[in-house]
Amino acid sequence: GSNAWAFGPERTKSGHAMLLRNPHLAWDAGYYEAHVVVPGVLDFYGDFRIGGAFGIIGGFNRRLGWATTNNYPTYSQVYALQADPDHEDRFILDGASQPLQERRTTVEYRTDAGRSATETRSTWWTPNGPVILRDGAWIYILKDPRDGEWRRGEQFLHMMQASSLDEWLADMRWRAHPSSNFTYADADGNIAHLYNALLPLLPHESTGDTAAIARTSADIWQKYVPFDDLPLYVNPKGAYVQQENDTPDYTNLNVPMDRDTMPPNLPAPRLRPRSQLALTLLHDGPKLSLEEMVVLKHTHRMLVAERVTDELIAAVRASKPKGQVAKALAVLEKWDRSAGADSRGGNLFEVWADRYTETIDTAHFFREPWTPRQPMATPVGIGSPTEAVAAFSWAVEEMGRHGWALDGKWGDVHRVIRGDVDEPVSGCPPTLGCFRALSYEETDDGRLAADRGDGWVLAVEFGDVPRAYSVLAYGESDQPDSPHFADQAAMFAHEHLKTVAFTRDDIDRTAIRRYRPGPPTP
Repeated sequence: GSNAWAFGPERTKSGHAMLLRNPHLAWDAGYYEAHVVVPGVLDFYGDFRIGGAFGIIGGFNRRLGWATTNNYPTYSQVYALQADPDHEDRFILDGASQPLQERRTTVEYRTDAGRSATETRSTWWTPNGPVILRDGAWIYILKDPRDGEWRRGEQFLHMMQASSLDEWLADMRWRAHPSSNFTYADADGNIAHLYNALLPLLPHESTGDTAAIARTSADIWQKYVPFDDLPLYVNPKGAYVQQENDTPDYTNLNVPMDRDTMPPNLPAPRLRPRSQLALTLLHDGPKLSLEEMVVLKHTHRMLVAERVTDELIAAVRASKPKGQVAKALAVLEKWDRSAGADSRGGNLFEVWADRYTETIDTAHFFREPWTPRQPMATPVGIGSPTEAVAAFSWAVEEMGRHGWALDGKWGDVHRVIRGDVDEPVSGCPPTLGCFRALSYEETDDGRLAADRGDGWVLAVEFGDVPRAYSVLAYGESDQPDSPHFADQAAMFAHEHLKTVAFTRDDIDRTAIRRYRPGPPTP
């Protein structure tokens, strides 16, 4: 998952639009923060992926910028074609027998003995896609709108060269990148959110994981849902847009999406606690400076805890706890319901939540599950007080097995550990409703080290010259002996960002090393 915000001029103290990009990936995902300048061609600052130039890019140029978050459109459709009973390798469509097309691929490889050998394999195709299964009377094919598309890098290059919203949207119409929510802001004061998806225009109901029977060509989709039919918010009321990997129904609470005007094969509405926390922070909020937006982004609130802790406390209290369980209950009663590094009680809650999740059907975790009728007030409550109490007793014992104090600080356990850096950190897994989303892996000494989630954070304001801050927690190098392996890790742990050197003067003032490839000039 990822986070993205954009604010229009009415919501900023400077009167300039602002953008937040905050992708969530594993800390070995290969992000490389760079400013790429080709004079007269390109001037773009963003996150580039080592080994996949211009693959999925977010960042900004002098006029505009965007952030991406994952979305989950259903691209593929499986079709069942009737096999020709009288002829092998043929199928019936439009009342006629048609041939499958064999594609033979030969590759050369080296054997265990060190010799060269070749192997040839066949795949079978139809004009509507490859054969994935033959099953007696049926031949199953997969039709996917991504097949054969090779222009994604070129589309991103054009987006990086755009200088206005109209130009940027024209580049998005290429549709060479088939997915992602795009959150946008520019120097003209525009903000936008586009649910980008290369959706097939189905001539039938969506079949999910089953196949649609195709007896004629008209049964098989041939076109995409038009670009103009995709959800797009431009400068909505309230001057904000946000996305945290949920559907676009609630991108802005002032203008909830009208499903009756949208493609029928959009994913079902969803608004998880992390998204609800973002909306709570943004909707009807005050005007913000760039620095205040950064502070807001680093909220320590844990929304799931805010929704269930009171009922958990009541259930445990009703069980008349004794000993360590009674002491743990007292800790929980004083807890501020946050994942702040200095907060006491969050470790206990996290261990409880993990155990409770393991022992109960996910659908019954909450007393009231999420519903579109109350999108910002649900889910809420404890679904099974009995299981919750049992999980709490288990969590108290588990804390002892780990050697964690019941009232220990969150940051005593949750750390940023990289190179020589070993610092407490705020933030929790998004399943607990944290916007400061971090996942952890257990270390040899039993603590938890951040390894996924918040890693690269970029905040930019679009004035006459862009002004920006960023941090890359896992460094510009993955080589432990590099000075840039962990030089931003402590900064990240303490929620500090560095000033982005964007102008030539900024770069000259902060340059560490200069290198020009090729032979030295005379």
